Amino acid sequence: MALAQTKGASIEGIVTVVPSQTEDNSLLDLLTESERESLITHTGIRYRHIVPAGVRFVDYVQKATEILCEKLEWSSDSIDVFITVTQSPDQPLPSVSCDVHGKMGMPPHTLCFDINSGCSGFVYGLYTVYSLLQGLNKPGARAILICGDFSSRFTDPQDRSVKPVFSDAVSAIGIRFDAHSDTISGYFNLETVGKGFDAIKVTPPDAFMRMQGIDVFNYTLRYVPDNIQKLITYSGKKQEELQMAVFHQANRLINETIRKKAGFPEEKVPYTLYEYGNTGSATIPLTLGCAWNDGYDSSWILISGFGVGFSVASALIPFSPKVFGLPVEL
Repeated sequence: MALAQTKGASIEGIVTVVPSQTEDNSLLDLLTESERESLITHTGIRYRHIVPAGVRFVDYVQKATEILCEKLEWSSDSIDVFITVTQSPDQPLPSVSCDVHGKMGMPPHTLCFDINSGCSGFVYGLYTVYSLLQGLNKPGARAILICGDFSSRFTDPQDRSVKPVFSDAVSAIGIRFDAHSDTISGYFNLETVGKGFDAIKVTPPDAFMRMQGIDVFNYTLRYVPDNIQKLITYSGKKQEELQMAVFHQANRLINETIRKKAGFPEEKVPYTLYEYGNTGSATIPLTLGCAWNDGYDSSWILISGFGVGFSVASALIPFSPKVFGLPVEL
């Protein structure tokens, strides 16, 4: 268990972009009509947004970044940290972050690199950015965290367990640092269960994602609720103080089991599975953007990512963004 806390950082805005092209699980040829109904009921997923052939991941990252900067009124030369969390870059090197840095004319002092992570990637990425900003200690520093995957690139079109679940999306998260603030900006519990390495993987020669559903379910239920409870205890917060709890959108059966074991009421746990499916590291920011509204007070929320690795990461953060909303379709 890696329990930690950060100071001075805050999320200013979230923008998510998704392909306008969708696939409908109620029409999926791989399954019979009754199997389709059962699938949608148990996974909660009906629609999946899929990028057309030839679309580049880096272009979605750049578009999400441009929209976020426009909405926050940030210039590209004001970005101090730019990090991309993904498992589906267009090429092994150079990094997506460096590519977009060049295309957008960010300054040489901008700290750039990529993180190879999936389902827990948003929480790990957020901790990384918060820690870097705290280390830089620059008044008014700005960071952009990108989280997203084109999981359809790894999907076997004949795989009945993977194809109906995964979807494509990219989220851009704007983060600001106040060097004069001594306020806690996040409590984190970051864990790894490497013996679950084989539960979800992509291997040669076919380079398709293979998922051991029972293993994923068992690892999730064994480690995620415990991770969350240890985090809440560490923070000293009371569970009823939290405005909402946003889980990685794995599937509805898994998430509802976590919700019940962790003791969260239904009204505090939003879902975006029906319309957007499992979008990898983008699921939590995508859901935050959809679920938040101006009626909420500035308050603490729980975020929890879990999956490929097997990796588990949860955080408690104060959350009151200036920019949020439904995904932009490209």
